[in-house]
Amino acid sequence: MTASVRADRPAPGAVSDAGRRTATPPPAVRRRRRSSAPAWRRSSSGYLFILPALALFAGLIAYPVGKNIYVSFYDWHGLSQTKTWIGLDNYHWVFTNRSSLLALRNLVIFAAVTIPVQMVLGLLFASGLRGRGPVRKTVRTLYFVPVVLTPIAVGYLFADMLEPNHGVLNSSLRDLHANFLAHAWLGSTQLALASVCAVQIWMWTGFSMAIYQAGLEAIPDEISEAAATDGASSRQTLWHVTVPMLRSSHYSLAILGLIGSLKTFDIVYVLTNGGPDHSSELPTTLLFAQGFNSFKQGRAAAIGTIILVIALLVTALQLQLYRRGRPA
Repeated sequence: MTASVRADRPAPGAVSDAGRRTATPPPAVRRRRRSSAPAWRRSSSGYLFILPALALFAGLIAYPVGKNIYVSFYDWHGLSQTKTWIGLDNYHWVFTNRSSLLALRNLVIFAAVTIPVQMVLGLLFASGLRGRGPVRKTVRTLYFVPVVLTPIAVGYLFADMLEPNHGVLNSSLRDLHANFLAHAWLGSTQLALASVCAVQIWMWTGFSMAIYQAGLEAIPDEISEAAATDGASSRQTLWHVTVPMLRSSHYSLAILGLIGSLKTFDIVYVLTNGGPDHSSELPTTLLFAQGFNSFKQGRAAAIGTIILVIALLVTALQLQLYRRGRPA
């Protein structure tokens, strides 16, 4: 009798004959229902986390770049509210004016001279000072010191050293009875750009050395020992073994050097201000001169846009190297 009564009772969670009780879903179903949210809410919640970064990008990068491109199509001196639409005249001026053509030419020379020399010297210093002795560490530190100096300070330092009358360099040459070697290093159309390149190389060779030093630390010593066992000299080991294994360092320094050349301004502005006769002019110094000396904001914006396009092409090259499996 008791068993029959218990058999007649509805199981927990089951629907009775009167329909007064409803089925209780399992815990997993309840959790799934509570976590279900509209698709738009789940997809948009992630964007809230990057919203501050997007706001900074829009306000500090996207808007200024767009405004610069917009101004490059106008004749505007920057002080009035009126602008005159002139289309591509500013870009035509950049590619036909003598000063801007010299600036582009100097940029190519500047990059072609400074980047390879810095890389070669940095590799030689890194390989020659490889080790952990106190003397080697001290010398490496001394080579790296110019990197942490501000370009303005370096520019004023070398401006005094290269002064034609009382500068340290010419005074030392005269004391050594080598007057024929004393020149107006920063005042000569033939030597101004070369002098700027020399200062740039002095300042950034330590950075190349540090990059190559990190690359050399990643190369196992067994590889060099195996090359020496096979009869390779130190020079052959460096050229045929070490240099190919530092491919990623080569790419990194080349890309960083190109980008650095595009934005070089401080050194040239302090040493020569682009002179004499635009012989050391770079696009950045020409941009400054057109925008703040001649009040030609449209021309300055056109120059800035061209620099941006070149930088984007360099970045595209870097991304292409990454896709090919050759990290830059």
